[in-house]
Amino acid sequence: MVQALFAVADTLSMCGIYGIAGRILETDPDLARAMDTCLIHRGPDAGSSRFSPLGIFGTRRLSIIDLVSGSQPLPNEDSTVWVSFNGEIYNYRALRSDLAAHGHRFTTQSDTEVVVHAYEEWGDDFVSRLRGMFSLAIWDERRERVLLARDRIGKKTIYFALRNGRLVYASELKAVLADPQTSAEIDRTALFHYLSFKHVPAPYSIFEGVSTLPAGNIAIFADGRVQLHEYWRPHFTGESTLTEDEAAEKLLALLDDAVRVRVEASDVPVAAFLSGGVDSSLIVSLMAKHAPKPLKTYSMGYADRVAHKNDVEFARLAASEFGTEHHELIVTIDDVVDAIPRIVGAFDEPFGGTISPYWLSAMIAQDVKVALSGDGADELFGSYAAHRMAAIVERLRKGDAQFGSFEDRKALAEACASESDGTWRMRFAGFTDSEKLELLNGANEFVPSSSLVQRLYDEADPGDLVNATLEVECRAFLPDQILTYVDRLSMAHSLEVRVPFLDQEVVAFAGSLPGNLKVRPDETKAVLKNAARRVLPRQIVDRPKEGFVLPMDAWLGKELRALSRDALSPHALRHGFFNVAAIDRLWSEHDAGVRDHTYKLWTLTMFQLWYQSYIEEGRYRCGLSLIKGVA
Repeated sequence: MVQALFAVADTLSMCGIYGIAGRILETDPDLARAMDTCLIHRGPDAGSSRFSPLGIFGTRRLSIIDLVSGSQPLPNEDSTVWVSFNGEIYNYRALRSDLAAHGHRFTTQSDTEVVVHAYEEWGDDFVSRLRGMFSLAIWDERRERVLLARDRIGKKTIYFALRNGRLVYASELKAVLADPQTSAEIDRTALFHYLSFKHVPAPYSIFEGVSTLPAGNIAIFADGRVQLHEYWRPHFTGESTLTEDEAAEKLLALLDDAVRVRVEASDVPVAAFLSGGVDSSLIVSLMAKHAPKPLKTYSMGYADRVAHKNDVEFARLAASEFGTEHHELIVTIDDVVDAIPRIVGAFDEPFGGTISPYWLSAMIAQDVKVALSGDGADELFGSYAAHRMAAIVERLRKGDAQFGSFEDRKALAEACASESDGTWRMRFAGFTDSEKLELLNGANEFVPSSSLVQRLYDEADPGDLVNATLEVECRAFLPDQILTYVDRLSMAHSLEVRVPFLDQEVVAFAGSLPGNLKVRPDETKAVLKNAARRVLPRQIVDRPKEGFVLPMDAWLGKELRALSRDALSPHALRHGFFNVAAIDRLWSEHDAGVRDHTYKLWTLTMFQLWYQSYIEEGRYRCGLSLIKGVA
């Protein structure tokens, strides 16, 4: 019989899950409490953990849907199948009606209960019917197994460790590491790839023996083993024959529906990030049709004027256009330095990507629990330098010497055209494989990071190189970098962020469009901008892209220099992972203006700050003091 281990309030979580299955230890009730404590920021409204014949599992909840009765973990009718769920299912009402017609009985109005009955009705294929974002665990006591699942595109993460027939999993690494049986040794392969990707790519984690469930995958734990199954991956086929205007109209309709369902699937107010760029402004324009008034919007600027960062002015323009209740946050360099330890703690792993959402999420969370953002548009429709290069490389390989935005860097474009796709793509990431041979001690032991990316190119749908590159983007960079910073930095403040651009219908449609509707010699996101011009002021659509990132290039040479220099000093590098002389060379070239190494130095700095906090100061053991017999 399932019994409550502990419970708080009458509504449980949808934003942080954890569990221990298989070989259960005497201290595991304490471990469950420790894991719950580690995830409390993801679900401050309530928490619950339960015993099962399979082990112990639990949830932290941020109450958004069914505020009164949406308790979880939730069972089926006879309490033989249970679910712990993190995320939102936007088509849960339609699924509920279908399942009720098949004889399933419901006791709540929550989307979580739909999940457990969907599993009963459709088996492991139930995940393909869910429209939303999620990481979840199904505890099937009848079949004596635990199923973990991550949504298609990877908006919500789940980590797991398997040791001696024992499975420990959680929404964040810190909760998995609360288990004294989990290794805190650094996985050197993960470190090797981090230096190129600026994040640790799934299925790796920075710790040996701990895995990240890849996007679009389920993991089944039974008989002391874990098996992974991919149920979905993006396909950028480019098969659509729509004209650009027809495609723009359809895209706008799909986005409108994606925004609508994300606004309606909430019993609490919904706000919006508003950077003033095309993507977030387009989302706000559609929210203005569907969200109750007043719609709250939020943007961020910088105290010291940075020449290439003018986001706030355009955000004001969009807010005025759509009549929102607009709020601005001005961030100083002192704010950045002060918050970095908390940001490092939010990720649990070294992370060299964008950290800007941390401050704006804190501001939004003071007013609401849910916000929509424009994330994902760049990866679907092409915006970054690598996407532009893909179009140029394809033309060069066909003998068409049009260099477009790389006219002043013809040698780079020609070099890329002569390389494998995996190799040239990683020129636009962090450290290249050849650079790591000098930087990282023992780097020649590992499979090149470009080989991981080349495998994805080999698996991509045949057709144009722009689409192949976007497909790779959605598999290699979007889940574990873009969506990871969205999730970690918002949930650090108990804010849930929803991303309409990554609705499965929008993703599928974007994949069907030819690459030349997205990236051209001198234009990116062409079809998206075509759609946006129908609802946005031209000043916003046609402005140069800035990106929602901190001005590290302006700050690293000044205000952040001392922090970075200290983190990369010979004393701090005594762990021996890196060649000190190679880092000194990076600084020398950067200071002399020979090469801009801003993001390479920041990637190294963030690893060092993470290492000092998690390894040297021992902060990787969140909640360890709650476990009896562990010092």
